[in-house]
Amino acid sequence: MLFHTAGFLFLFLPLFLLVLRVAPAGIWKRVVLFSFSYLFYSGSNPFFVLLLLFSSTVDYVVGLGLVTNTRNLNRRILLGFSVLVNLGLLGFYKYGGMFLPSLSSLGSYFGLPTLSDEYFKTIVLPAGISFYTFQSMSYSFDLYFRKIKVERSFLAFLNYVAYLPQLIAGPIERYHNLQPQLENLSRGETKSEWKSGLDRIALGILQKLFMADSCGFIVDAMLTGPHSLSFAAAWAIAIGFGLQIFYDFSAYSHMAIGISQLVGVKLSDNFLAPYQARNVREFWRRWHITLSTWFRDYLYIPLGGSHGSFARVSFNLMITFLVSGLWHGAHSSFVVWGALHGAYLIIFLFFERTFPRLALPAWISVAWTYVAVSYAWVVFRVTDLSKVAEIWAAMSGMSDEVLGVLHPADMSFLTIVLVGTMAFPHARSRPPGKSGYLETFLLWIGALFALFNSPELVQFIYFQF
Repeated sequence: MLFHTAGFLFLFLPLFLLVLRVAPAGIWKRVVLFSFSYLFYSGSNPFFVLLLLFSSTVDYVVGLGLVTNTRNLNRRILLGFSVLVNLGLLGFYKYGGMFLPSLSSLGSYFGLPTLSDEYFKTIVLPAGISFYTFQSMSYSFDLYFRKIKVERSFLAFLNYVAYLPQLIAGPIERYHNLQPQLENLSRGETKSEWKSGLDRIALGILQKLFMADSCGFIVDAMLTGPHSLSFAAAWAIAIGFGLQIFYDFSAYSHMAIGISQLVGVKLSDNFLAPYQARNVREFWRRWHITLSTWFRDYLYIPLGGSHGSFARVSFNLMITFLVSGLWHGAHSSFVVWGALHGAYLIIFLFFERTFPRLALPAWISVAWTYVAVSYAWVVFRVTDLSKVAEIWAAMSGMSDEVLGVLHPADMSFLTIVLVGTMAFPHARSRPPGKSGYLETFLLWIGALFALFNSPELVQFIYFQF
């Protein structure tokens, strides 16, 4: 079930809000939240509900063990078990099709039964597994380092991991932020923010259906057309996909935050105008913030973080971004994408340490950062590395074509969206509907028009991660 469908917006969501509202405080509100969250998740594949329940149960039991065991060895074993189970499930479903065929073939040399290639093609990635495993694991990590208190209610913990608005694609919430709010919700002590929530939902619908999907149609047409790429067409692909993935993921985050505001729970902002960043480090403080901070807290800092020699910090950065690339998918293109961003940050670190007083004008810094990020988006979108090289060459001016087949209307649309993206502030500093009910009315007129006139239903990009 998708947020930007009439069935969810006008049937499932109102029913969820109504039942949650009338349910008695305490256990019954928890039951309602659990039931609707798992019902919502079962829409993708009922079997995946069992995986979600299993993963949550493991971390709940591990959590109890971490507070009852005082020996460091036992606590390390418990934490290792949590990591092994979560990453094992994630690895099988996300990377099984990449690595398991080779292992199966190797097993045949030892007389072990082998599985056919057709079997590996049947492995389907469970929706949201990359998100809820990280959210669940963060609880185990924080308990291990004694940053939080254990959750003794199994039902409350299940709701923390599977909270309906952010279950499929985040934001990836930490226990200390989300769980107290869910506890207040179960007591009936939260205050709904109806106008703010509805404004954010409308903005999300507009961003998804009008901006993200439109940019996606343009990029798809440019990539599938039988033509050589021009300078303009190559940049249209890079810019178009950069806008598509930003507005697609930002739209989901807006809708998740908005839906949560309707029940009085505040989720973390995930995007803060990332394309207005003045350097790549700032970009990652504005882009997919909850994932960036997860890698920072549970991988980059344990590796040593920003302390140490230039070589050591560079190593920490590169490892973190290589893992980040792998998190997005089992393909070499994602590893290259992660390595590129790791290299960007290492170059930035070098100049920062070598020329600490160097300061470029803001517009130059923003432009350079945007160009670097756009080059990297190509390898994220196109998995054929030879095609990536062709696009990069054209973007660098190594093409005989000038405009190619880029339609003027498409160029105008991308230009307008890009200018707006660079000019408008993010929703934290300028929330949708700030001007009053007229703006809210116009937002919903646009959202409903987009909802009922969209040429096709396109899934959110990050559902595949």
